[in-house]
Amino acid sequence: PNFYKIKIDLPLGSPAVSCVILPGGISVSSAIMTQTREKEFVVVGGYHSDNQKRMICNTINLDDNKIEIVETEAPEWTPDIKHCKIWFGSDMGNGSILFGIPGDNRQLISDANYFYILKCQVENDQSLEQMAQVCSQSSTEDAGESTPFEDSEELTFSFDIDTDTCNEDDNENESE
Repeated sequence: PNFYKIKIDLPLGSPAVSCVILPGGISVSSAIMTQTREKEFVVVGGYHSDNQKRMICNTINLDDNKIEIVETEAPEWTPDIKHCKIWFGSDMGNGSILFGIPGDNRQLISDANYFYILKCQVENDQSLEQMAQVCSQSSTEDAGESTPFEDSEELTFSFDIDTDTCNEDDNENESE
């Protein structure tokens, strides 16, 4: 696959359109991308086909007229991640990715999921080879020993609001 860079200039006259073909793309679906530097991204996960998980990572470097895609060493995936058929996740920003896998093989509750954080942030100006050493994954508990959340507990957020409210009764009391 190729990438296409389309540039549209809008001078005072008529617009000028240019197209540059940038060879060297990758074919992947449902991958997660995170930004590690201003012009550098890491692509993790996804699928090669409908049911073949993509267990490799790629670093993408952007320049004005080229895109360089380099396969980087993938982290040591846990056996649960390697053997599950599906996975999902999202970019958390700052070079971190949240991965989830279904826990239906280990628990009676089929809605249970286990989550991992993959950190791909390159510290300072380390080389790309060192990035593979920085990549790591973690889970707060061993997936086999943790109990899944109940439906009502899955996403519970709370916070205190300190607002200064005023009603008419308060105003009358202050004027007396």
